[in-house]
Amino acid sequence: MTADKRRFELVEGSSSKFWEVSIAGASFTVTYGRIGSPGVSKTTATPSSAEAAEEVAKLIREKLKKGYQEAGAAKPNFRPPPHMNANQHLERFLNYKVVVFNPDAEGGGDGERRELPTLRDLDKLVYFVGVGYDDADDAFASRLDALLADPKVGELRALLIGGWYTEYCDGPPTAAHERLIAHGNKLTALRGLFLGEVIQEEQEISWLKQSDCGPLLRALPQLEEFVVRGGEDLRFTELKHTNLRGLTVQSGGLDADVIRDILAADLPQLQRLTLWLGSDGYGASTSVEDLAPLFSGQLFPQLEHLGLQDSELADDLAAAVAKAPLLARLKGLDLSMGTLTDAGGEALLASPHVRSLQHLNLRYHYMSPEVTAKFRALGIEVNVADRQEADDPDDRFVEVSE
Repeated sequence: MTADKRRFELVEGSSSKFWEVSIAGASFTVTYGRIGSPGVSKTTATPSSAEAAEEVAKLIREKLKKGYQEAGAAKPNFRPPPHMNANQHLERFLNYKVVVFNPDAEGGGDGERRELPTLRDLDKLVYFVGVGYDDADDAFASRLDALLADPKVGELRALLIGGWYTEYCDGPPTAAHERLIAHGNKLTALRGLFLGEVIQEEQEISWLKQSDCGPLLRALPQLEEFVVRGGEDLRFTELKHTNLRGLTVQSGGLDADVIRDILAADLPQLQRLTLWLGSDGYGASTSVEDLAPLFSGQLFPQLEHLGLQDSELADDLAAAVAKAPLLARLKGLDLSMGTLTDAGGEALLASPHVRSLQHLNLRYHYMSPEVTAKFRALGIEVNVADRQEADDPDDRFVEVSE
């Protein structure tokens, strides 16, 4: 390890990852991956060497908060909770149990997910297709092919696509897109699709590469719920869907082009829109102004729930939402997982429409106990748990960013 390069590692449970950073003038380079591999490198340019050093210092503080340990340092005396647990969004949506579809498995697995060689109990089960690091390079495609060839695939109501990689997500889920689009005419019962159901222990969210989901959604016209995790190269071009009720985009850093695609979409039945905006250190480029067409209330006539989560702009978003015409017709608002402080909290409290909400989620925030108490006294269902503390604004981090 050279003097100008610092290395941090996280070894916990099934996680075995490293993160290195070095500064060269006004730019810095990070290299990340699984321990024992060369990793993937990205270089970021900043206006000055001072700003490069400041950004690197912030990233290092963030890694330490998440449980990374600098190489050669003493082991920490705490076990940080994982910042991103397995998302069972579709399982909750349909009240089904998730199982793994693996035609190569000899028998059932343990835990909640059992490995099944054929489709069955489609009135009770959500199927998962993915691979792990020990699987062959073609394992994902062969497993998805086997599922789509099953005689009962036309009865499948929900599908979770897990890892499509064996080492890094160094490419988009092309096999999943191609096969689902080609079999769209068979998947007539499919109502829920989660593309990228990958947890932190398997892969960091910013390591996930996606692609244009517009053609995929157009090929599945009966779909009602779509969740995608990972924001790099994600797009929703020419999105038009007459049945989609729920759209969730989970990202550690969402590009503004994705927001523009969604706000330009024709989604007459959309009831739930959830966006994880993330950190600018991981690609977030969305501004409050980019969301102005949404706040106007003129888009998505059926929208009842809005989530603008995991954002460094939480205070500005809260102030904008508090004055937005859209708020008057929402039943649920979710500004959780971000850097919300008293400034944003007080802006929400000043809006009479907040008191008309059925539920308000502000979990994981930086508000004071006094302002938190005001929300608990609103008389609506409100979540202000998981309060964070940081005296320095530079030490306020979104919950999911890497």
